[in-house]
Amino acid sequence: MRLVVTALLALTLGGCNQTMQSEGPEPVAAALPAAPASPPEGQGPRLASNGTVAALPAGDPGGAIYEPLVDMHRVNPDRYQRDLTACRQQAAPQLAAIRRATQQQQTGTAIAVAGTLASYIPVPGFRQAHVLASAASAVQSVGGATAESGAAAVEKASSDYALVVDSCLTHKRYKLLRP
Repeated sequence: MRLVVTALLALTLGGCNQTMQSEGPEPVAAALPAAPASPPEGQGPRLASNGTVAALPAGDPGGAIYEPLVDMHRVNPDRYQRDLTACRQQAAPQLAAIRRATQQQQTGTAIAVAGTLASYIPVPGFRQAHVLASAASAVQSVGGATAESGAAAVEKASSDYALVVDSCLTHKRYKLLRP
């Protein structure tokens, strides 16, 4: 019994420790791997639909999150890639917000799972069972609210990221097919 409670407490505290943030701005392009291929013509803008942020390349941050749909008629592809990379660098704060919100969402989910697991702990009496059920319900509620808040923040930061990239490309005189 004590072993199960200790394991549950360790799991909960481990999930809470994931929310620690470093001081100062995050170096977005520092430790990011290679870029995904550009989508074929005819595909529209893409936002990550499952709320996760994939690993992003050093020279092209945000490529896995959003790909703008630009009219490529009479456009130099090399110049467009340089401009797109510059616009994604400009949207780096929104990318950092997406990562923080995703981490918050994952932490909330871990807390909710810990509450669910706590409800299966066997206890000797009715009073202890009632207290445990109340505590497990409270932990599930807090975890669910934290995960829901993180999901909303991911959605907001993703739309802000797309807005910054689109606006930057528009200022660079590219014609967006679907702004």
